[in-house]
Amino acid sequence: MRHSKKNKNHKKRKYKRIIYSLIVILLILIAVLAGIIFWKKNEKTQAEKVQQEKTAAAKSREDAEKKALEEQQAQEQAAEATRLAAEKNINKDNQTGQNTATEENHKTNGLAICMYHYVYDKSNPPEDLNNNYIEIQTLEEELKYLTENNYYFPTWEEVRQYVSGELLLPEKSVVLTFDDGSASFLDLGVPLFNEYKVPVTSFLIASYDGENKIAKYASEYLTFQSHSYDMHRAGGNVGHGGIFPAMGHDEAVADLQQSIEIGGNGDAFAYPFGDYTDSCVQAVKDAGFKCAVTTEYGRVKPGDDPLLLPRIRMLEGQSLESFIKLVE
Repeated sequence: MRHSKKNKNHKKRKYKRIIYSLIVILLILIAVLAGIIFWKKNEKTQAEKVQQEKTAAAKSREDAEKKALEEQQAQEQAAEATRLAAEKNINKDNQTGQNTATEENHKTNGLAICMYHYVYDKSNPPEDLNNNYIEIQTLEEELKYLTENNYYFPTWEEVRQYVSGELLLPEKSVVLTFDDGSASFLDLGVPLFNEYKVPVTSFLIASYDGENKIAKYASEYLTFQSHSYDMHRAGGNVGHGGIFPAMGHDEAVADLQQSIEIGGNGDAFAYPFGDYTDSCVQAVKDAGFKCAVTTEYGRVKPGDDPLLLPRIRMLEGQSLESFIKLVE
């Protein structure tokens, strides 16, 4: 009896050990299976992450290649436009009229270099309308007056010769300039100059999309000259606070030469904001410009410094009678 009971207890313990062993084995199998599932999931996640990174990198390369291609195409288009302009002699300081000055009949009261900035249409005036704007109909009236009265439009080389005493100019002579190369002038003003066949100078800030502007608006009546490459910004303590007077000589000359390289002209320069010092004038001279204009009021006369030429500011709302008095 005792032996039988003992035998039963032994079987129970053995059975329990088997159960526990199976449970342990099952738990191990579950843990292994869970580990495999986790590993597979992690592997899949890593694979997806790697694929996403590859896709992002491929897209980034594609975008960079597309951007590089677009930039290359833009440069090629600008170069082609510059080449065609050179072939057609566009954007050069060309003379479109005939100098009829004689010893008896020539400009004696000084040459007006007119300074404009922006153009607007009164049917859609700009929010920042100020005295630097001219209404498009007013501009057309002025161009019509100049053409009907046979005005002569000297080149910058002729302006240089005039102030040096080498050249006489007709009594009815005037130079028209627009500062900054603004979209308002290019879109609204340039078509008028082309229509009336009147030469005009755009003093262009070359860093403001200069190459594309030159290519897009090329005309035998429009000449782009320098308003610097990137000096039309604050940073100095002279005059209006333009940066030019605060720049070192070499840095300034490099900027000016870059503007010449983009614009293709070193005939004339307009001081940004009208600010300058003796060192600025020297930099303009060393960069190779023939003439330079300020914002100081006055007519240009023989004996004037060709690198410090005054101008006459054209104001918003001026009448045709006022304009005539300013340019006669």
